[in-house]
Amino acid sequence: MKKRLTWWSVFALVCAFLLTQISNVSVLAQGGCNAPDLICKAARNQDISLTFRDRCTYEQRAHIELYEKKKDGSTGKLDKLRETTVKVEPSSSPDETGKLLVINKVIEDTDDKGKPKSKVDPNARTGLASGAFLDLLFFPLLPEKISNMEFEELPNTDEKYKGEKLFRFGPKPGVTNITLASGKVYVNAQTGAVLTVQIEGLHNLKTFDKILEKLERVAATIDYSEFDSKYRMPTLARGGGVSDVSRFKGIFKFTFEEGKYVQVLKLQ
Repeated sequence: MKKRLTWWSVFALVCAFLLTQISNVSVLAQGGCNAPDLICKAARNQDISLTFRDRCTYEQRAHIELYEKKKDGSTGKLDKLRETTVKVEPSSSPDETGKLLVINKVIEDTDDKGKPKSKVDPNARTGLASGAFLDLLFFPLLPEKISNMEFEELPNTDEKYKGEKLFRFGPKPGVTNITLASGKVYVNAQTGAVLTVQIEGLHNLKTFDKILEKLERVAATIDYSEFDSKYRMPTLARGGGVSDVSRFKGIFKFTFEEGKYVQVLKLQ
C-alpha cells in the first residue's frame, strides 16, 4: 500500500531532492576567475569550506512554520509547525562512481503541532541534511557558478559590517541553464571571507527540479562562522517564502542552525 505524503515529507522533497554527492576531488578555481578579486577569494573559500564540511559529521536543526495564504496574498493562520534535529555524516566508503553519499539520522523530532515525539524514527524524511537545495542557499558563490554571474560593489552603510565590502550578485542576462541565486554578500575587505549572505531570489529552478518551479519566492539570510581558522561555515539561516507545491502550499518561515563539526574524512 502506498504511503500518503505528509506536508513534512513534501517539504523534505523541496529542501533535499538531490542528496549532495561528495567528490573525491575538490572543484577549486584554477585561475580564470572574471569576478572582482574579493569575490574570487570568496568563491575559493566557499569551495574549500563545502568540501571540508562534506567530510565532517555535524548537526542541523530546523524550525519550520507553514501558514495559510489568504486570497489577497497575506499570511493566514498557522497551519503546521515542525522542529527536527539531524546528525549528518558522510558514508564510510564510495559508491560505484567513486563518490560518497551524505547520510542523515534524525535524533530529535516533533509532530506537526510542534509537540516532541516520544519515539523518533532515525530514518524519517526531513527537510534537513546536506541537500543540494540547501547548498543553493548556503554556497551560492561556488567557483563553477561565477562565470554565469555578475557582481556590483555597493556602498556599505551597515555599522554591523563596518570596514567590510558589500556586493550585489545575480545571474548574467540570458543565463537559463543553471540554477543560481541572487542577493547580497558581505565579505572581509582583506581576505574575501564570507560573513553574511542575503538571498533575495532563486533563478532557473526548473533546471534543478520541475517541482521546485512552484516555489514562488524564497529568501534567506545566512550568517557564517569561522571554523579551524580557514573555513566559513553556514551556522545560522533565517528566511521564508511562498510555495504552491502540492501538500506544501502556503507561506512558510524557517530557521536553520548548524554546528558541532567533527572532521571524519581526510581532504584529498
